[in-house]
Amino acid sequence: MKKMSKKIIFFGNERLATGVGTKNPVLNRLIAGGYEIECVILSQDGFDSRNGRINETEILAHENNIPCYKPKTKEEIKKIINDCRSELAVLVAYGRLIPEEIINFFPLGIVNLHPSLLPDKRGPTPIEESILRGDSETGVSVMKLTKGMDTGPLFVQKSLKLSGNESKQDLSNSLGELGAHLIAEALPSILDSTLEPIEQSKNNPSTTKLISKADGVVDWGNKANEIERKIRAHFGWPRSTSSLLGKRVIITEVIVLDDLAAKPGEIIDDPKRLVVSSSDYNLEILRLIPENKKEISGKEFIAGYRK
Repeated sequence: MKKMSKKIIFFGNERLATGVGTKNPVLNRLIAGGYEIECVILSQDGFDSRNGRINETEILAHENNIPCYKPKTKEEIKKIINDCRSELAVLVAYGRLIPEEIINFFPLGIVNLHPSLLPDKRGPTPIEESILRGDSETGVSVMKLTKGMDTGPLFVQKSLKLSGNESKQDLSNSLGELGAHLIAEALPSILDSTLEPIEQSKNNPSTTKLISKADGVVDWGNKANEIERKIRAHFGWPRSTSSLLGKRVIITEVIVLDDLAAKPGEIIDDPKRLVVSSSDYNLEILRLIPENKKEISGKEFIAGYRK
């Protein structure tokens, strides 16, 4: 019997959503599991975060003496992997499509972690979409990468119940840890070819879309629950912005109140709380960031800016 190779190439930065950080659960599991990571390949598109955070994956690679590359072209990727001996690669949040020629280079393919229960929420923003839709559960899929957008056959899936209060960072952390566990369990069977992937269901596929900076502008004419979910989904990037008491602010945390709203966008006269009306109910803004200031509470904002 052929001895199973534990050489792996790792693609991606493990940031499962826009504007979040990562503790690199998958790459850490692979290193702890005794896999020889021949190199880490980061996408130029997904390397520098919009909020200027240092890339955690590159740091981890350097700490473990793993070569780390940021190729700009397919030819540069080919040159890197041609010098390696890995029969399989693992990809987590690479940030761009992998050319079919690169996928086919690996005899056992590329194993991809996607933070949704495929075929639901294919595409770039499944975590944000779970929060925006108010899903009661989501999950992770470990799939064999193909040239299509998240259409490859599935090795394994696992669901995760949601409380309805998760921030984007919270959900990214939970799904990353769950995915790392699944990959660690499945990888030996993938490497010895005893676990074969199964085609995705053709029922009810859905695709998520890229989020733009304009999506972060709060529309107080929406329903309160929709606004609350958007603030959680857009945490980190593009963030939720509005103008309150003549000041541009970033809203970071709100709760929906039981009392019926007045006029959408109207600030309710309350000396102790910052309360704003939507189209149906009021919302209390618990935390926010005034322009060029540090994050403060709604009560502090009222005390400092209400005339």
